[in-house]
Amino acid sequence: MPFTPRTASISRTTNETKIQVSLSLDGGVLPAYEPSDHFPSPTDPQEAEAAKHGIIPQKDAAHATQFTATQQITISTGIGFLDHMLHALAKHSGWSLAVRAKGDLYIDDHHTTEDTFLALGSAFTQALGARASIARFGRGDAPLDEALSWAVIDLSSRPWSVINIGFRREKIGDLSTEMITHGLHSFAQAANVTLHIGCTYGDNDHHRAESAFKALAVAVRTACARRGEGEVGAGDIVSTKGVL
Repeated sequence: MPFTPRTASISRTTNETKIQVSLSLDGGVLPAYEPSDHFPSPTDPQEAEAAKHGIIPQKDAAHATQFTATQQITISTGIGFLDHMLHALAKHSGWSLAVRAKGDLYIDDHHTTEDTFLALGSAFTQALGARASIARFGRGDAPLDEALSWAVIDLSSRPWSVINIGFRREKIGDLSTEMITHGLHSFAQAANVTLHIGCTYGDNDHHRAESAFKALAVAVRTACARRGEGEVGAGDIVSTKGVL
């Protein structure tokens, strides 16, 4: 019997930011964004009709756009390096992911980054659903040239995170390095996961960050793997407590 698709489409609206996320943990077609006054429908009639049924590529997402039969990715937060990291996370975790945001970037990058990760974490836990038949634990290691990072995740329903990427620069592009760390903390909180990430070494902060996100992607993909009928753990909650 095929698995049920694990998808979610959510909105997070605050005084500072308007964020929408559509997520499929298993790739494939993304559900449509929720209707929102903050993001008008496309003016083209065909695009407007298509947008009612699923995500269509954002024309203004210059970098983080990929649409194939198995994976759909379109990300536009207004912060280029954040788009780049979310693209890497989605690509290597096997997700389909769409994110669009309107934030108070005239102030700084804090609210947009924080709320994007909180929205992504909320979409993740909604898409994951009942935490049964999953591997639960995952570890990922990823190099990028001279940098090497690792990540360990537990889909524990106990939010906790330790992030040590060891940045030396204040910013990468328009994204503050402190907000990379804070964003990952925010994701762990909203996703209800225990998350540890470290960069073992690396001279280039771009490489340190990207290897960390790729390591997280590998860990997430492993932890979210489902056990099918006939496999040990199928249908079970992977905990001696019997609940996650």
